[in-house]
Amino acid sequence: MTYPGAPLHSPQPVTLPAWRATAVWMVVALGLAAIMAQAWRAQVERGHFLRNQGALRYLRHFALPAQRGPILDRSGKALALSVPVQTLWVDPRLFNPQQAHWPQIAAALGISTTALATRIHSGGSRFTFLARQIAPERAAAILALHVPGLYSLNENRRYYPSGSIAAPLLGFTNVDERGIEGLELAYNQWLQGKAGQETGLRDNLGHPLAILGTTKPALPGQALTLSIDRNIQYVAYTALASAVQRFQARSGAAVLMNVHTGEILAMVSYPSFNPNDRSDYQPDLYNNRAVADTFEPGSVVKPFTIAAALDDGSIQPNSTFDVNTNCFRVAHYCIQDDVRHGTLDLAQVLKYSSNIGAAKISLRTPPADLYQMLRNVGFGQVSGLGLPGETGGAVPAWQGWDVARRAAMAYGYGLSVTPLQLAAAYGAIANNGVYVQPTLLRSTSNTPLHSQQVIPAATAARLRDWLAGVTSRGGTGFLAAIPGYSVAGKTGTSIMANGKGGFHKHQVNTTFVGFAPANNPRFVMAVVVRGPTQGWRYGGVVAAPVFRVTMSAALRQMGVQPDVSASAWNAAAGKPRSADQERRWAEGAGDAAH
Repeated sequence: MTYPGAPLHSPQPVTLPAWRATAVWMVVALGLAAIMAQAWRAQVERGHFLRNQGALRYLRHFALPAQRGPILDRSGKALALSVPVQTLWVDPRLFNPQQAHWPQIAAALGISTTALATRIHSGGSRFTFLARQIAPERAAAILALHVPGLYSLNENRRYYPSGSIAAPLLGFTNVDERGIEGLELAYNQWLQGKAGQETGLRDNLGHPLAILGTTKPALPGQALTLSIDRNIQYVAYTALASAVQRFQARSGAAVLMNVHTGEILAMVSYPSFNPNDRSDYQPDLYNNRAVADTFEPGSVVKPFTIAAALDDGSIQPNSTFDVNTNCFRVAHYCIQDDVRHGTLDLAQVLKYSSNIGAAKISLRTPPADLYQMLRNVGFGQVSGLGLPGETGGAVPAWQGWDVARRAAMAYGYGLSVTPLQLAAAYGAIANNGVYVQPTLLRSTSNTPLHSQQVIPAATAARLRDWLAGVTSRGGTGFLAAIPGYSVAGKTGTSIMANGKGGFHKHQVNTTFVGFAPANNPRFVMAVVVRGPTQGWRYGGVVAAPVFRVTMSAALRQMGVQPDVSASAWNAAAGKPRSADQERRWAEGAGDAAH
């Protein structure tokens, strides 16, 4: 019997083939194996490569600038140092839409809105400098506006506390703190240091997000300690500037150095420039005239003419010369003295600066001997300072000297020298005939870099005594005398060549080179003032007072005690003066022309 809705047949179980399950498990296993293989390949085999590739998309290496080393004077006072500044830059694509903020930013930078727009559009599409190396507080005030696309960089800027006083010597750096003139260029590698590196994050637009750490620390540049004394440098510069301005000269230069070590305590040029503000670019002002400008030295060469003649026996220390003539004719030239004299000994040839006497001495001397003497004391070759632009001057080979050239060389024509060469050459006379190589680096000992006996010690001693007479009463360099100290030196006044084989009628170079104390020399100084146009245009009037003011300051600054009593000094210098006369005389305004 059947019931309605009941199945006609009983259900049978469904049986799947066994191979299907195996296939499914094999597919799953193979998939897992493939995934594991890819994971192994990605994490192990290619892991380093992929991690680097990923880092390249968000990690960046930023340059970490090195602090440039300072330049110091011999006492550790800063002559050049780097100060922190900030540079503002913009991303023009983000900054251009923010023109509503431009007037405020332009006002903060001290420029017009038009100038601001010009700066932005003159750069790249993603990066443009807005303002380089401005004060941090000024940059902070601009960044506080939170203008999209405006960013900053930390940089350093070179600052020169002494301004124009040492500018031609120190030189300067460019905006990236690389030396391009003077000592900044000569010692750039020493001062610059080595840049470091730090790692940070950038977004997809390349903007910095964060600094993760320093991968290579920056190595700061090393300090450069000079032999220069900042106080003496200041006195030398102001005295030289005063002389150039007073006599309305073209330019001037001076060098003061230690006769025993060769250390240069002052090296100045005028006119100069302000290295902290080079907006008014004048290339001529950047020359270090103490090493770059050459000139015919004139009578300051006479001591070396005498030294050469004494050295080879052409004359004797007691030789005399008749100069009682208005014209000593050599070839087609007439040699004259400013003042006519009678018979002069060697001391008087120097004291009265007799051209005729010097010419007669030279004509007795083999030209090869005079040439060698001039070369031995440093003329015609660079000093070894390594300063950019230094020239060695010129001393023509003696084989080409005719009789007129032999006579002219005796009193400083036919050769060219620099102020530095003159200082070093006279340093040899002061240092018992030993030439010492000049240096601008502070010496830790009293041993010079290089020294050589170039003049017999006995000859140097005689020259010191004779040159002391030049600064005494009646000598051409009496305005170089320093109360309380013995001073030796020589004046020089040479007519400028016109470049056409002749000479200018009214253009001269005025020179004084000397050392003190003459009894035991410590310092030597050369002063050159070129092209004075006003007043008495002689080395004893124009250049000698610069020597006196600077050397006096140097002697006191370096603790050198006076070596001449007041009564002895007055007797040598002339009649006693009142306090007011003494003050006026010390300022170069007394009886300079009488």
